Amino acid sequence: MKFKISSELKNIIGQDLIVNDQVAVFELVKNSYDAHATRVDIVFEEDKITIKDNGKGMSLDDLKNKWLFVAYSAKKDEKEDEELESDERYKDYRNKINLKRGFAGAKGIGRFSADKIGENLKLIAKNVNASNAHQLEVNWKDFENNSQKEFVEISVKHTELSTNEYQDFDHGVILEISNLKSEWDNDKIEELKKSLSKLINPFEININSNNFQIHITKQDNDIEQIGNDLLSILTLKTTKLEIEILSNTIESKLTDRGTLIYEIEEENHYQHLKNTSITLLYLNTKAKINFTKLMQVKAVNFGNIMLYNNGFRVYPYGEPTDDSLGIDRRHQQGHSRYLSTRNLIGSINVNEYSDEFREKSSRDSGLIETNGYKELYDTFWDKALKRLEKYVVSVQWSLDEVIRNKDGDSDDFSILDNTISQSGIIDIITNLVNKDKVEIKDFDANFINLFDEQKPSEVIVSKLSKIAHDVNNQELIDKINETRKIIKKLERGNKDLKKKITKEQQRTEQLSKNLEIEKKQNIFQRSLIGTEKEQILGLQHQIRHSSSRINRNTKLLLKTFNTTPTEQQKKYISVIIAEATKVNSIANFVTKANFNLTTKEIKVNLVSFVKEYIEELYLSNGKIIDKSKTQLSVTASSNEFVVRIRPLEITTLIDNFIQNSKKANARYLQFKLGVENDVFNMFVTDDGDGIQEENIDKIFDFGFTTTNGSGIGLSSIKKTISDMCNADISVESIKGKKTTFHIRIRK
Repeated sequence: MKFKISSELKNIIGQDLIVNDQVAVFELVKNSYDAHATRVDIVFEEDKITIKDNGKGMSLDDLKNKWLFVAYSAKKDEKEDEELESDERYKDYRNKINLKRGFAGAKGIGRFSADKIGENLKLIAKNVNASNAHQLEVNWKDFENNSQKEFVEISVKHTELSTNEYQDFDHGVILEISNLKSEWDNDKIEELKKSLSKLINPFEININSNNFQIHITKQDNDIEQIGNDLLSILTLKTTKLEIEILSNTIESKLTDRGTLIYEIEEENHYQHLKNTSITLLYLNTKAKINFTKLMQVKAVNFGNIMLYNNGFRVYPYGEPTDDSLGIDRRHQQGHSRYLSTRNLIGSINVNEYSDEFREKSSRDSGLIETNGYKELYDTFWDKALKRLEKYVVSVQWSLDEVIRNKDGDSDDFSILDNTISQSGIIDIITNLVNKDKVEIKDFDANFINLFDEQKPSEVIVSKLSKIAHDVNNQELIDKINETRKIIKKLERGNKDLKKKITKEQQRTEQLSKNLEIEKKQNIFQRSLIGTEKEQILGLQHQIRHSSSRINRNTKLLLKTFNTTPTEQQKKYISVIIAEATKVNSIANFVTKANFNLTTKEIKVNLVSFVKEYIEELYLSNGKIIDKSKTQLSVTASSNEFVVRIRPLEITTLIDNFIQNSKKANARYLQFKLGVENDVFNMFVTDDGDGIQEENIDKIFDFGFTTTNGSGIGLSSIKKTISDMCNADISVESIKGKKTTFHIRIRK
């Protein structure tokens, strides 16, 4: 018994397997590349696309036994160029091409990509040195009429051509695809051009013998050569790591905007990687701007790390949304520790010509995960990404934010020309030697030049010395020895310098203390000055006595009311009490205020103003208020809260809180001042009688009191706070233990 093959096979390995028209064109261009073509033309006409190359072409035998032999690959069988290599008839042509160039395809089904593009295919092939050409005509619809019909029963028309209609066609293949299945407008052709520009390995096309050009002709007959975009990008001045994997060694070179960081060599322990390279670029802000100017597209929309197998690109690696290498998944674990595809670009170039590096059949699914692929994946992570990342994160990202931003906006190395950055670089090189067992081939000896301008670090010098001896750089060794002499000379003079510095520090500290005292005296003078001292003190006593009588008699007046006072009466009494309190407050600090008392507003640091008022009038040796059994304290944060205030409002507020605590039989009273989120906070806490829970909402009402007071003090405090813009007051109390008032003032 034998297998039977349905004509439906055409769809399975053709239009169903190819994801889109662009990939179909790529597959056909790959065939031209594998045929040793140096040029392929893609011509767009109305309802027809022609793909023409100047490769080795095909004979009638090739058509029968290779092109029409489904899934057979002479490339994989190593018989593709057998005749070309041995037959003397092809000597001249053989000398023009590079037979060592690897094959981009080897699955034997790429020819069915034409089915994705159009219904009809006309193939014209002319072998090198042949006089005649051969033509095949395929109608893909013939394979779709009846799936019961066997694949091999469907005929393909063959014609031998003695002459053909194409000029300058000495050898190669022409594919005419007609009855197109989708429209190719300008936008679609432009997208194809962008993709084709990244299709060929830029390193391959730099070699003359490997030169491969793609030209596109649109219906307006303009011929345009497709340039290789990646080649231009690799010239950007940015941080770049280049790796060459050879038979026995792996060579790596790290540069930062033209400055060599290190060049290293290590043993190649990989079994399947013997001729592979990796180029990886980190794009800082400046590099991204230059990229956009150069490519007319943002880097994030261009792509990232592209993989080339035997000179041809493998999809989807490097597409803008692709994360086949897992870089972005890892980046999510720590944005400040790991790089992402948004700031990386480069290429992985596999030239192994091995079954270990084969594409999956579904054209855009990457490489098959063989042992060779696993080695490639590990190499990329361990030798490329992590090492580049170590440099970027440890040296560039570790800078102060301002300096880091300047470095990110720079396309040269100058910002990193400092001791801290250089020390970080030397640490990286040292770790490579110690941990990864690599040999340092070269690095930028200019690190040592910093020592000509500033005191060198013995630690850095020691590390450099070890590296210099490893590299056997005698010039650097001599310079390090000279540097060590400088260190000893500096150390001898260091003792005298330390003494001078200590003396200068002490003088500076004393100046700072004097400045604090002077600043304090700017608002409140520490003592009365002049011959009128006794007269002023006497006047203060009289004012306080009179204001106290006003307060006391106002309380007595309230008690004479047989009914609750009217709102107007409350207003008058409140004004009398408030003004009497202000008069008393003026008497307290009239001799110490270093500002005009008639001024409505002054601009001050409110934290310092309140603290100094309490300290000078209630806590200093020269305090002028009556002694009290209440222990008073004030603490303040170092934060400033500069604002315009009416000084009498603030001082009256403080005086009222102090008097209120005394009436509540408080043993201690604390003022705590601070600034948080641009809000001034004053906490006034005492251990007096406290407030019952049911009375919390009433304490600010006019006339309400639980002591022998008038019930006006807290009402006055509430009114003062309410009159201020952006201010409020709240209270919490535990009866018999603690009461805290919280005043908030916003700018």
